[in-house]
Amino acid sequence: MQNCHFLSVFDNNEFKATAVRTLPKVFLSAITKNVDDLKLLADYFTDNKIKIAGVVGETNYSDAFTTYLQKNKVSDRKLIVQKLTKVNDNKLADGEFKPARSEALDYLAEWANQFQHDAHAFPKKTKTEIRSNIKNLISKGQLFNWVNSRNELVSMAGIIRNTSNIGIVGMVYTPKHFRGKGYAKSCVQKLSEHILNSGYKNCGLFAESANLTSTKIYKEIGYEISTEFSDIAFD
Repeated sequence: MQNCHFLSVFDNNEFKATAVRTLPKVFLSAITKNVDDLKLLADYFTDNKIKIAGVVGETNYSDAFTTYLQKNKVSDRKLIVQKLTKVNDNKLADGEFKPARSEALDYLAEWANQFQHDAHAFPKKTKTEIRSNIKNLISKGQLFNWVNSRNELVSMAGIIRNTSNIGIVGMVYTPKHFRGKGYAKSCVQKLSEHILNSGYKNCGLFAESANLTSTKIYKEIGYEISTEFSDIAFD
């Protein structure tokens, strides 16, 4: 893929860390106990004058990588990584869980645009990029809605990434005038069941550490805190 980079650090054939740059941020993954290993990755980007808008990864690794890059932080969102292997049996809100339909594309794209605004995402995607992403999720059957008893779309959630073992829940959004009725909780609960019933061993999601309401809801569904990530944007 053009303008993308995939780097790894090994010590005597033992994996230590990796950095994946798919425009515009770097995604870090590591198992090393020595954060100095991140300097090798940072030096590569610096020496080759590769522009980076930010970094996402476990907090200690992201912080070390940022320090070695000698970058200034514009923002630093703390994200709690949560994992689920079994869904708790909670009472659902009125309505039902349904796959998102292409007829609602424009409506859901606007929700996604508002979602990135509320989540303080950086850098922000254009409305055209967002619409394309939502269209793709719908076509792959990975975006879902909660539809209330009046047949109104009131919440959405999707499978935004997946591996052979885990499905990652994201794009969880409910318009303000529908909040406080349990729609998002019900949508995520049923989506988590769907993921496990589809053969995945686990569900995962990211929640902002400052959003105590979301953390409480996900815990009630069955999610447990795994680790903390930092989503850092540079100036």
